Amino acid sequence: MEEIGTIIKKYIFPILISLSGLMLLYTALFSGTGSINQSSTFLIGALVVFLMGGVTFLYIKEIITKKLHITFLGVMLISCLILSYTTYSSVSKTISDIELKKEVDTHIKQGLRDIEITQLEYKKKYGWYSDNFEELKRFLIQDSVYSVSTIGIVPDHKVTPEHAEILGYDPIADYIQMESYDESEALKCGLLKKDTSWINVLEKLFPSNADSSNNRIYHFNVDELQKVPMSNDKEFTLFADILESSDDISFEVLLYKNGSNKHFITSNLIDFNGNDTAFYGENIKGLIVKDSIHQISSFEINDIISSINDKSYNHSNDVLELIKSTKKDTLFFDILRNGQPITIALTQKDIIQKPSRAAWSDLADMFEYNLLPSFYNPEGFSPFYIGKEMVIKEDEFSSPKLDLNKFKAFASERSIDTNNLTFEFRKGDIINFTNIHNDSNEFYLFSKIGTPVFTAFDPAPYDPLNERDTLITGSMTEVKTSGNWK
Repeated sequence: MEEIGTIIKKYIFPILISLSGLMLLYTALFSGTGSINQSSTFLIGALVVFLMGGVTFLYIKEIITKKLHITFLGVMLISCLILSYTTYSSVSKTISDIELKKEVDTHIKQGLRDIEITQLEYKKKYGWYSDNFEELKRFLIQDSVYSVSTIGIVPDHKVTPEHAEILGYDPIADYIQMESYDESEALKCGLLKKDTSWINVLEKLFPSNADSSNNRIYHFNVDELQKVPMSNDKEFTLFADILESSDDISFEVLLYKNGSNKHFITSNLIDFNGNDTAFYGENIKGLIVKDSIHQISSFEINDIISSINDKSYNHSNDVLELIKSTKKDTLFFDILRNGQPITIALTQKDIIQKPSRAAWSDLADMFEYNLLPSFYNPEGFSPFYIGKEMVIKEDEFSSPKLDLNKFKAFASERSIDTNNLTFEFRKGDIINFTNIHNDSNEFYLFSKIGTPVFTAFDPAPYDPLNERDTLITGSMTEVKTSGNWK
């Protein structure tokens, strides 16, 4: 027993140190949740503690000298102190990062809520959400909305005999209704009044820099609606669209080229059916034979008619008029077929053997559907939503067109700079907005059926712990108008 006691006393110290080191190693390797784990310095410190026990064991076994033992222990002790300080600093920084992230997230939630309530009010007035912060700020500053305020309170006592007479209540038969007033009864009796008025959107949503909840984190500044709080002028990302759904609601939009200063294209020049994918990105001048034209059998599908008698045409109606007016002369069609240039010579008689109104009408129909310019890639366009009052639609089956008179009035009301607005009615024919005739009502709109959606988020969130928990309000894949933290 004495020998066992001696052995325990002899080795208890290195054993305890080694066990402590093992426990620290276990903590370093297997503790932590999610993305929060022990630092590498903590792991090194645990190894040093474990090795201290090992070195002491070697000294007791007289494998190393006392001097070497003390040297090792001194070095390891200093290392432990340095590593302890480093670990403490790391833990302190992590705690500081967590606290800062909480504060940043609180401010970002407020910023996203500001966008959310602005978008909801915008949709109430226009029917869709905006994907442009400048438009939302214009809406807040310039627009007004109809507001109904209630003057007075609903009494909390029984209906008086005088008011019962006004309401037509019988004291016996209607005793339950006479137990208390509801809002409609109070209105009929003159106890309540509804005051209707127009109020500026900014004043309604953010009175005195507060909002409807009256529980703001920071004062509202309309000029900084798009800015991410507590960042160096970083801006929120904002998207809005129409989500396809079973809702039978149609939204008409103008389409403009991405990257342009509102260069609008009539929608019948855009390849929504994907028939012209082979021509995307190609600078094609002239017309393409989209399908067979039985009057001109020498044409093949996908032939590109680059010019006729050295002149390029972008509209089939111009080609039809050329054929009509050229009764005897030969027309030389310069064609690109599978990338190879060829020339086809035709006379009017080759095309229309017996000219008649019916024959010309038939050819016009063939040209209208089968001889067309190359269409634009739909991915190169963005929507510009307009109200129903600017849409011309003869019946439910006709294609919607833009009422240019009303669009001009809209542009004037919004103080839109129209100097750089351009419209493309026909392929390649670009007209400045100020030069468009008011009777030009052949500009087609694109219809989208579904439900409006929007989303806003911080594109580069502060995430020191790599949790990837980006705060987002709204959604582009479902009908949702609240934040993902709610």
